[in-house]
Amino acid sequence: MTPDELYDEFAAGFTARKFSAGLLVAFIDFLEHLNVPSLEISDFADFLARFPKQSETAAGKRANTLIVAAPTGKTVSLRPFYNSAERYFRAEQKRFDYPSCDPHATQAWSDYTHWLDALVTFSTGEMNTLRERVCRHVLDTLKSQAFDPSSVRLEPPLFRMLLEDFDLTARKGEPTGAAFQGLVFGFLRADNPHLQIEISKVRTGSKRLQRVGDIDAWEGARLAISAEVKQLSLKADAVPDLEGFANEIGRRGALGLIVALDFEDAARASCEELGLTVLALADMLEVVKLWDPLKQRTAVSSFEYYVKHVEKNSSLGERLDAFLQEGIAIWERPPDAPRGEEA
Repeated sequence: MTPDELYDEFAAGFTARKFSAGLLVAFIDFLEHLNVPSLEISDFADFLARFPKQSETAAGKRANTLIVAAPTGKTVSLRPFYNSAERYFRAEQKRFDYPSCDPHATQAWSDYTHWLDALVTFSTGEMNTLRERVCRHVLDTLKSQAFDPSSVRLEPPLFRMLLEDFDLTARKGEPTGAAFQGLVFGFLRADNPHLQIEISKVRTGSKRLQRVGDIDAWEGARLAISAEVKQLSLKADAVPDLEGFANEIGRRGALGLIVALDFEDAARASCEELGLTVLALADMLEVVKLWDPLKQRTAVSSFEYYVKHVEKNSSLGERLDAFLQEGIAIWERPPDAPRGEEA
């Protein structure tokens, strides 16, 4: 059998027994490792006369693959050469339609002794050319499943960007605290999609509306979460004013949140003693960093809803629109695009 005839037989049977490609490559690498092309061997029987076949593994178990004794006294197994070929096709070249079946493939070696009869007579050049043709056949026949980053459209983490960079300082015509309350609403709405979230304009007065906190989250008729929102760094002397809120939360068995820009250590401790959970802007940011794009999108749209349909403040709405548009533009700009004064 010539190299061309061997290749034609391999190619004709490849679809039915894909592992034969790795087995043929392994045969070639196995024989070259033993320096067979330089030994003028006539056939596989002659090969076994020089490299006796071993019936047991080094661990004393029955050998299911081709293992021979080399003149050095060491044994050489076909299995590592097959593993290397399979790793090349699957891991390196991403041809995952090539089977992962190294035990089965190497146990089937005896079905291909007529290939070995021919291979032991080939020169190094003939073996290398055949090896290249076999590998090329696999790569041309099986589709690459390599991950293409350009196929994925990444969404900007807009809500995270809002928490990090949106200016919460009220501009002319904007009520103080509205931006922060809207962010907290967006955060709670996205993080609790199973609850009904109620919110009103800032400084509306939750008691007058017969609500518990600035933002209430309901599971049917049961209050699940209530949040008091403070756009400031909460100090310890302000905590006594929260005792009524804490009492109502405890009476209802709800989760009470105190959300502020920051907390003094003493204020944080005092709030926790009242049974309240404190949430600073930095705490929200750490949670949002773990969110997927859908959750980020939900929080942003909830913030937009609050600004435009609850607070109904055009100045804040325009600032939000401008921020989001700029954030998207920066995210989509190519990494090598000129920035700032370079543009």
